[in-house]
Amino acid sequence: MAATPSFDNTLVFRLSDAPFKSSVTCSLTLEDSNNGKESSAGEPAYHVSFTVGSEDPALDEQKAVEWLKAHLSSCAVETDEKQQLGPESLEKMKTTVKSMAALWAKTHETEQVAHLSTAISASSSTTTLDEVPAESEGGTPRIQHAELPSSEYLGTTANQTGKFYLALRPGTPGTPRTPTGDKPEPAEARTLFDEQLIEQLSAIEWRQENEEPQTIELLTPLRPLALGPPRARNPSSPITPDFTPPATPVVERTPEVKEEKAVEEPESKSKWYHFWHSHARLSNMKPTIAVLADESVVVLPSPPTDSEKYLYAQTRRIPLYLFGTFSFLSVSVGMWFFVIASKYYMWLGVFVAFIQAYLSISYFVGFCGKDFDVEGHKKIVEEFAVKDDEECPSVDVYLPCCKEPIEILENTYKYVSKIDYPNLKVWVLDDGAMDSVKRLATAYGFNYICRDNRPHLKKAGNLRYAFTRTEADFFLIFDADFCPRADILKDMIPRVRHDPNIAIVQTPQFFRPCKEQTWTEQGASATQEFFYRIVQVNRDRFGAAICVGSNALYRRAALVDVGGTAEIGHSEDVHTGFYAVNRGWTLKYMPLALACGVSPDTPAACFSQQMRWCAGSSYLLTNPDFWSSGLNWVQKLCYMSGMLFYSSAAFMILVSNLPGPLLVWLNPHLVLWYNCFFAVPSLIYATIIFRLWSRVNYNFNVNYVFTLQQYAYFMAIKDRIFGTTASWVPSGDNKAHVKPGEKKKKPNNKYRNMRILCFVWVWGTGAAMFAGIGYRIWQGWHWYHFLPLMIFDAFQLFQSHKFIFCGK
Repeated sequence: MAATPSFDNTLVFRLSDAPFKSSVTCSLTLEDSNNGKESSAGEPAYHVSFTVGSEDPALDEQKAVEWLKAHLSSCAVETDEKQQLGPESLEKMKTTVKSMAALWAKTHETEQVAHLSTAISASSSTTTLDEVPAESEGGTPRIQHAELPSSEYLGTTANQTGKFYLALRPGTPGTPRTPTGDKPEPAEARTLFDEQLIEQLSAIEWRQENEEPQTIELLTPLRPLALGPPRARNPSSPITPDFTPPATPVVERTPEVKEEKAVEEPESKSKWYHFWHSHARLSNMKPTIAVLADESVVVLPSPPTDSEKYLYAQTRRIPLYLFGTFSFLSVSVGMWFFVIASKYYMWLGVFVAFIQAYLSISYFVGFCGKDFDVEGHKKIVEEFAVKDDEECPSVDVYLPCCKEPIEILENTYKYVSKIDYPNLKVWVLDDGAMDSVKRLATAYGFNYICRDNRPHLKKAGNLRYAFTRTEADFFLIFDADFCPRADILKDMIPRVRHDPNIAIVQTPQFFRPCKEQTWTEQGASATQEFFYRIVQVNRDRFGAAICVGSNALYRRAALVDVGGTAEIGHSEDVHTGFYAVNRGWTLKYMPLALACGVSPDTPAACFSQQMRWCAGSSYLLTNPDFWSSGLNWVQKLCYMSGMLFYSSAAFMILVSNLPGPLLVWLNPHLVLWYNCFFAVPSLIYATIIFRLWSRVNYNFNVNYVFTLQQYAYFMAIKDRIFGTTASWVPSGDNKAHVKPGEKKKKPNNKYRNMRILCFVWVWGTGAAMFAGIGYRIWQGWHWYHFLPLMIFDAFQLFQSHKFIFCGK
């Protein structure tokens, strides 16, 4: 017989300021009521008990009752167990404690003992308060009085006047049975008091005897920890929604994401009101930390919560674009004054004009864009949802991977296995040929594919290989780190059923920046919000949103004639979407956060990613197929704005660093303190306005990452011009595609070279400017005219120091 799991199972609360020795305490306890023995249903039964009492044997009950009646509503509830509960759960438990204390006082006042008890059978899916037969008078059922053995609960005495309990027996269709046979002892105690259970317990209305009981439905009943491996499944059979994976090997565990009911998007007021007063933010759930085999630490993602799902649904773009336009016009006037000030500065006008062209196109598309229709989407989901009595479209889930850490893959597979869809198959596409990945896929009942022509076409080759070996009506792609919500297909399938011309449904790559992540990861995650929340939504109005690969649902019929995704070794996602639109299909973008991932956690990995994105965009715009395509001029303009963004960001290296030293050395008479006002709006826009607009943890790490991005784009453009673009390397590729006996290729030095260039350029121009300022002040020029230049240059130096000096 297996050993009974041990649990971190007691939370103690106190009512502060009570006039008795130990105050009134409430203990929340989880117990195995079968003493380690299996029930008749083959499952252990658990009790969640609330005990309200006092450790003071000389407690004057009458005095306590009178005090509680007068002060309970205003007294505080304290606990030492805050680390086990989130802020919302803590408040709910405090409310429950007060309710129990009030009931304790009421029972003492009336000299009655009231107990609430429920039992869930193995086949039950609801929890009800036990009822006794209706009395002859009135016919109103009462809550049953239950006597409790004193030895079973917390070692209390026979005086159980303060005890009220709920008996819970897990056994709903979604609850796994406890594995039989020999099972290993758990390494450490783990709490089962998750956010969802507390949500339901705190919602119970505790009633006095003689009042009508109510029915409470526990949506996710208590379940024992999974101590053994998951049951195997025939790889050819579809996954059932009730499949339970093995426990995740992590150091810390977070509560499961609550998905009881969707959180409605708040009623829209004015755009200005939502811009300045929006309180919708990322969930403050405690992150899950994993220690990898190389002893590095990674924050594991979890699916977006119900509130996070709609974070990107409202763009709040008009106030942002209005202030952005003002700052753009202001800095443009200042830059053109600089360009025409001397014939030696005229050459910079080319770069200024290029940047202005990009911003003009961007603001044109932005102002003409349209917000996502949340209500319209909900109507489509309701009307075209898959009914229980009809055959639903088949879906394949592709999980391409290549040497990513097994902990990240296991975390992703855990959430993929929970996708709620009846006709689903999952395929692990392993380009790293790792036995551990194959074993993990088998443990979850997933299908495993490892192609024999690695590394042909890299990720695109991997996807095309799987496409010819699968046959579902649709396929859904997730990168190795993206964790989907269980209801992801309930939002996507109705879209493709509503419009049979949709080839791809793209959703955002959602990220949850937190302080436990590296500065690169925080900054890179926050920068994606603008693209997925505004840019993609605006482009979708014109049918020009781009496909980004992960978190996208593809219609097989739209790609079968071309053999699957685009046959290209890099940025196959963008090209797949473009060619599908060119063939007459449509690409639909939905700004609903349905899966969450992580950004590169090192500067080198982020640099490589940004280079790859820039190279893919530049390759598309230099492709003759783009210019001869059937896209209308607005769609082409939208695609062009992507490449113009990368180019203008790279050119800003010259435009932002050169004017200062040139003016100080060549035209000091033009350096006046009030000239800085041309640049002030842009500085406010980048550092303050964006923070007010953002709904993620937007901090100065975004500025650090933007410097990294500028030099990554500069390198990618240089490589495109001179034909030195490096081959694509997946983020997890660690000796992947290296045959036995071969040496791994040495990494290129592009990242190192750009850090050196950044140091020489930024700090060199800064040193030249400060030297010139010192020389001009020595000549007798007023120092205060140079003060704004020094402040702006100091800002540039500070913004670039992370990229230059922090390699990790």
